[in-house]
Amino acid sequence: MKASNDQHAIIRLDETFELQRKAYFNNSNPDLETRLAWLERIPAMMMQYADRIADALNEDYGYHNRLTAYLFDVLNVAERAGYAMANLKSWMARDYREMETAIYGDSRAYIDYQPKGVIGNLPAWNFPVDLSVGPLVEMLAAGNRVIIKPSEQVPAVGEVLAEMLGEHFDRDLVWVVNGELDLARHFSSLPWNHLLYTGNATIGREVMLKAAENLVPVTLELGGKNPTVFTEEAVNEQNVRTMLGSKLCKNGQLCITVDHVYVPESQLQKFTSLVRDVIESTMGDYTNSPMMGCAVINRRQRDRVQGYIDDARERVPGSVIEIGSPAHAEGPNRMPLTLVVNPPQEALLCQHEIFGPVLPIHTYGDFDEVVEKIKTGERPLGVYIFSNNPDRIEQLRRNSSSGGFTVNGPSMQGALASLGFGGVGKSGMGRHHGIEGFREFSNPRGIVEIADNAQLDPILSPHGESTRQLIAAATNGVLCSNID
Repeated sequence: MKASNDQHAIIRLDETFELQRKAYFNNSNPDLETRLAWLERIPAMMMQYADRIADALNEDYGYHNRLTAYLFDVLNVAERAGYAMANLKSWMARDYREMETAIYGDSRAYIDYQPKGVIGNLPAWNFPVDLSVGPLVEMLAAGNRVIIKPSEQVPAVGEVLAEMLGEHFDRDLVWVVNGELDLARHFSSLPWNHLLYTGNATIGREVMLKAAENLVPVTLELGGKNPTVFTEEAVNEQNVRTMLGSKLCKNGQLCITVDHVYVPESQLQKFTSLVRDVIESTMGDYTNSPMMGCAVINRRQRDRVQGYIDDARERVPGSVIEIGSPAHAEGPNRMPLTLVVNPPQEALLCQHEIFGPVLPIHTYGDFDEVVEKIKTGERPLGVYIFSNNPDRIEQLRRNSSSGGFTVNGPSMQGALASLGFGGVGKSGMGRHHGIEGFREFSNPRGIVEIADNAQLDPILSPHGESTRQLIAAATNGVLCSNID
């Protein structure tokens, strides 16, 4: 039945793709007023569907906190649209470049940001609305047409997205297609003008390979193992509370969350005690707390995370500290917050992005060694540090490479509508959010308008005396001195 449904969805997708291509060619560069009219629909749309979105997330996860849904999958998107509307006129403005007046006179050169065309978006399941409608903001701001294929792991959200966007946008502008893996594979094979994928690196490689067959440019948001460093004086209740606020966002199912921490050896006991105290004072029994952002998305993901914990327990007995009741065997996939102290590098949770409520703690004696380890490791979406020491902060900043870098506030680089967001290396490529997103989904077309008083003879063929004089003048006679 699923295969049949996917075949129907594939046919419908191909039809919509062609419909949007024709619409793009009929209006390949919408004006400012048109784009603003598109964007103006989004904030009211998000408010109208806020409760439906929260209900759908709760259905897909088994448990999902409504406040978490309102904050990240509703308000974030509305704010992003508002920011784009406030700045779109300046984003669309011609970006003028300098020219050599002796040659070009009053000529003009500038970048004109034009729409790319029809863009595909494959969002991840962890923030399925934010990652669908959030990038849509910059895609529409850039004047494009968009088709979104939500993750098959959140079918209820997929249905709401299809209804919501279908109600507010014509099919030839924005459309949502739902289906399983066959549809997702076909989606990646279409000759998009740009393709955005958010998810893990394994699928990201497949998406990029399929896109390469049509030379489709891609933006990949792939995650990674984001390290967080505490310096000696920074191990205190406020910083631990802030770190946990990032780590436990969506129960650890966040690509830019804290993956693991580095703590001075002398502060280990204090650090673990503070973690327990903060959790118990704010949430009580973490496993069953209604304050938890959401359950683990499904049994398969819960078993994967539990496998990492079991592997660490076998490798280093006594290294695992559970905060909260045991994991649920049935019902919503709830788990305790699990600390793992000094797991070996070959442990599974050191080799893979955790994406769950597990926090490896690595102790250190030499800050330089921590910096070197981060510097020579894979480049993650974020590198984070808690410190009041400007020299330590600057040392880590200068000697690390990542999609983002924050001081005393992990994950905040992904929270701002004004700040370009993305990865580097195996954590991804490209940016969305703000002007960087507008430019990501635009073609920066270089335009030159030659004025009547331009003197182009020295640079146009054939190259003779005027060219010799130009080169001689530009090099103070070093070149062309022996050319008659």
